[in-house]
Amino acid sequence: MKNVGLKIFAIDSSAARRLGRLLAVPALLLGLTAMASATDNNGCSNASLKGDYGYAVTGTSVTIPPIGPVAFLGKITLDGKGNFTGSANGSIAGIILTDMPIPGTYSIASDCTGTLTTNYPAFTAHFSLVLIQGVEGRMVAELLETDAGTVATGTVNPVSH
Repeated sequence: MKNVGLKIFAIDSSAARRLGRLLAVPALLLGLTAMASATDNNGCSNASLKGDYGYAVTGTSVTIPPIGPVAFLGKITLDGKGNFTGSANGSIAGIILTDMPIPGTYSIASDCTGTLTTNYPAFTAHFSLVLIQGVEGRMVAELLETDAGTVATGTVNPVSH
């Protein structure tokens, strides 16, 4: 078997430098375009959440009676201006609650973080939130309750029509 040299793939150092410079410009432009696109996507505001959403929260009440697991599931309508209304069913330490009205407010900063406050009939729950890209380009809010005595997380997910 004859050994064939692969000089076709050999590049001298000056050619390698020219090739490196040639490839550096498109790579730099591609990187700047990606950075601009990522910056454009951070324009969150209250308008980022508008329309019908599913609302779900689960957790544990550790100091506020009744002590035990909590779970809420419902549907809310967000106005895109910082207010919402809806209703939910829930369970607090096994006590079942149905058709509870749950109005509330929310505030979203340009970095896609914010707060959400739900006014349940017997108490108010405060959440920190972060928005992530959801289905069909609509935003999803991931929630963490910030009230002392309760450990809970939740989501606000767009409802598909």
